[in-house]
Amino acid sequence: MEKKCPYCGAPLPEEASFCPHCAKGLNQRTPARPPRRFSVKVLGAALLLLAAVLLASAFYLYTRPKTYEGMGEITYADSEGSYQLVLAPLLDMRYSPEPLFETSAGGEDSYRFPCWLYVNESSTGADAADIFMEKVASVQVEVEQPDGFPSPILCSEPAPLDFNPEAALGTLVDFTRESPSLSRILWTITMKNGDTIRLGMDLSIYAAQIHDYSPENTNLSDSQALQALIDRIAEETDYRDTVNIHLPAVTYTEPVILHGHTVNLIGSESENGRTTFTAGIQMRDEFYEICYLSGIDFVGSGSGVAISAAGRLWTQECTFTGWKTAILVFGNVWANTTDCTFTDNEIGLHYNSTDISPSDSHFTGNHFTGNGTAVLLERVPSELTLNFGECVFEDNDVDLDNRCQQQVDISEAEFR
Repeated sequence: MEKKCPYCGAPLPEEASFCPHCAKGLNQRTPARPPRRFSVKVLGAALLLLAAVLLASAFYLYTRPKTYEGMGEITYADSEGSYQLVLAPLLDMRYSPEPLFETSAGGEDSYRFPCWLYVNESSTGADAADIFMEKVASVQVEVEQPDGFPSPILCSEPAPLDFNPEAALGTLVDFTRESPSLSRILWTITMKNGDTIRLGMDLSIYAAQIHDYSPENTNLSDSQALQALIDRIAEETDYRDTVNIHLPAVTYTEPVILHGHTVNLIGSESENGRTTFTAGIQMRDEFYEICYLSGIDFVGSGSGVAISAAGRLWTQECTFTGWKTAILVFGNVWANTTDCTFTDNEIGLHYNSTDISPSDSHFTGNHFTGNGTAVLLERVPSELTLNFGECVFEDNDVDLDNRCQQQVDISEAEFR
């Protein structure tokens, strides 16, 4: 198509930039415009607006609800203070976080332990439970565990529990041998300001092997035979396993030493009497679990110690007669005695122990009759109140020698 001048109509070459007939330019030109200039006021306003947006964003990020997560312990801070939150499974552990609690399940139908929430003021370590709990909207505890197990782990609603007033809250965890071996106890604490605290403690359960020995399958006829079995148990079994020795109704006339492994001694009764020890039992190791001694008579001749306990101990339905000291608790040890009878001993129960977490507060249902001193509390490794409910103190020279000023509950004890 022939190119023509738009002004005079003359024919033009294809590459022409002006018309050779009328001399008019053929290229369109855009006139140059001067740059737009913003006023100082506009720039100042824009900068103020940007600063306001940045400040608002920073305030939102600072004040918006936060989520805190930890295992065993966590530090939570607000405008009024800083708090250390601690989870632990034992009494007197407010400064000992337990991110992983390992326990075992033996032959009992079910097991229970508490999981405590302690609250400390971060800088001083002082108890800050009351102040902190005023800031709390709600607390929930759940167990994160695999599905498909016949006996899931259960926990109670978190609440203050009387037997540990030092803890802000506690939950009771129930499990069996059929429960999952690995799980997590998760506390979710919702604060009134919208913050969320998730604090967990892993739980590892070892399904302990159960070893039962009795006169039907083992020689338990005398002290030497019993000691040989205890020595073998210490060498051949896992320290977490449960060992029950069902003793015949015989008299053991030589000292027996428990060592290396927790052993439960269960006495029996026949027409000739009950299982009897006349030379005492020595516990030489700090055992992983409690040694339970039940249904046994300890008969002395005015001297010696019936049970010298350097390991966790619980005596049940035993009798102690004619000893210088019936039960001596020493070292880093906790021991309980319930439903036992102490008669004509120089000292019935002597506590002289340090640096151990208590197992339980109960010392209930005991009868102390005709002793020089029924209970001597020289050193007790806990501020836990010892419960002597339903105990009977009769004709003792001294019923309770509380040298260490331990908290005791004797409100339901009987003194004759």
